Amino acid sequence: MNYQRKVLLIRAQRVDDELVRQLDETMTNVLCIPITRIEEIERDERVKTNIVDFDHFDIAIFVSVNAARIGLSLLEEYWPMLPQHMVYFAIGAQTAECVSHHNLEVISPSTETTEGLLSLRGLNDVRSKRIVIFRGQGGREKLACELAKRGAHVSYSELYRRVTDEQNLKNALKVLPSIDCLVAHSTESLKLLGPPSRLIASNLRVVVPSVRVGGYAADMGYRLLNVAKGAAPRSVCEAVMSALTETKATT
Repeated sequence: MNYQRKVLLIRAQRVDDELVRQLDETMTNVLCIPITRIEEIERDERVKTNIVDFDHFDIAIFVSVNAARIGLSLLEEYWPMLPQHMVYFAIGAQTAECVSHHNLEVISPSTETTEGLLSLRGLNDVRSKRIVIFRGQGGREKLACELAKRGAHVSYSELYRRVTDEQNLKNALKVLPSIDCLVAHSTESLKLLGPPSRLIASNLRVVVPSVRVGGYAADMGYRLLNVAKGAAPRSVCEAVMSALTETKATT
């Protein structure tokens, strides 16, 4: 792979980014310009109640690494020993790993999406179950809505929010015309970048983690889309390699 091929990552920065490490191993030129950052938010009464009454729940779901990191840290402040009956679920291998580091058994789908989580047998029959979802502010509603349809009583614990880094957003937009591949993990990040110019839309390869995000990118005007098998670093890395190979073949 030509080292001059440039890949732009715009998601919030991670302390130990496995995707960056894997891309570096392929000798890809990776530019990390996080256009958002994670900020913990002040605990509202619902979050405080969910933490204090954590033993009233049957199931806890963590939708991201940040949700697991912040949520479990908060729980351990109140619960020296977490309730034995609780069943833990996580979206994504990295999120599951974060939960397991707290000596907890966790169930995670092979497909790292909300849809993958909902397909798990352990969440099929949740009638009368009390479920708490740890997540960021303003996340998707599909998970809670579907679990409620299945008869569960669902509560949110919103622990953080994504804040736009205006300077990094300007920097990302500035380098975008010189990029061979953009990795966009969410519709929110694509929305921040705004509609692409006709030239960028026609020439820039865009890697997304799901059909849902890909559909949003297509609606914005991007034409060269590579949908990864999921959000796992290995899946995204493979999609990037495929995208760069396709780019090389057309130049």
